[in-house]
Amino acid sequence: MKLSKIILTAAIALTATGMSAQDLKVTAQLDSTVMTQGYRTNLHVTVLGPADASLVAWPEKGGQLGGVDVADISHQTTDLGNGRRETIYTLTLQPFDPDTVTLPPLRVASGRDTAESRALVLKVLPVELDSLTEIHPLEGPVAYPSKWYDWVPQWVSDYWAWIFIALGLIAAGIAAFLYWRRGGTVMVRRKRIVPPYELAMRRLGQLRERRLAESGHEKEYYTELTDILRQYLDGRFGINAMEMTSTEIMRSLRANEATRLSADRMRAVLEVADFVKFAKMRPLPDDNVKAYNSAVAFVEDTKPAPEPEDDGAKSDTDK
Repeated sequence: MKLSKIILTAAIALTATGMSAQDLKVTAQLDSTVMTQGYRTNLHVTVLGPADASLVAWPEKGGQLGGVDVADISHQTTDLGNGRRETIYTLTLQPFDPDTVTLPPLRVASGRDTAESRALVLKVLPVELDSLTEIHPLEGPVAYPSKWYDWVPQWVSDYWAWIFIALGLIAAGIAAFLYWRRGGTVMVRRKRIVPPYELAMRRLGQLRERRLAESGHEKEYYTELTDILRQYLDGRFGINAMEMTSTEIMRSLRANEATRLSADRMRAVLEVADFVKFAKMRPLPDDNVKAYNSAVAFVEDTKPAPEPEDDGAKSDTDK
């Protein structure tokens, strides 16, 4: 008799526990598991259980779920009778960073019982670069009629300005007198013109020493890196790259025989730079190093060939 009572009591307890666990249920489903960054999708969470079921550590509107922004939260409740109800929560998600995100389970509790949904995976794609070709040029400045005296600086009317003008005239007179005394010859020191290759390599070295990407200034880093390459293309090949989009630059490089073989190195730099400047992507440290190395390799591959030595000078040296 005692053994029968013990078995009966255990069976009743197990039955009660199973019914309690079955009374509370949570399911989750995404409208779309693949989307483009900046767009929105809905996460539907259905809670089926007693009327006293409560949410446990759920995200709030304006917060985040698994690193994804929660733009809005709404719910709809249906009374099923016998103290039970069904509530459907709709969480509007808006990711801004391209990545594969795992959304953690969402949990509810009713008394001592708890239940949670399964984890979901959301793939966020980056913005396509082809949209850069749709950028329209800026409007030019509006012409406004002006008089000749509008071009006179305001400081000219100041009393002290005339003193500096007088000193300037005296200095010009002394320079003219010295020029006349020397017989009309003036020693002019020519400023050395830095070749495009040498200038680009010097600026690339200075950019690396500033360590902008390592200090979190990725946008400034890629802006200066692409400006160095654009000015190099202008000085080296006459390509007006400062006024071109990335697509137009690549088209010009592939049409030029001297740059066709190295065009892919430039493309690797421009793609990452456009993601950072227009899509607000945070590149990895390896991406920054690869972009810098690709820029240096492009300049090295397209530098001018060394000039051959003069045969006459070489023969004189041999003698």
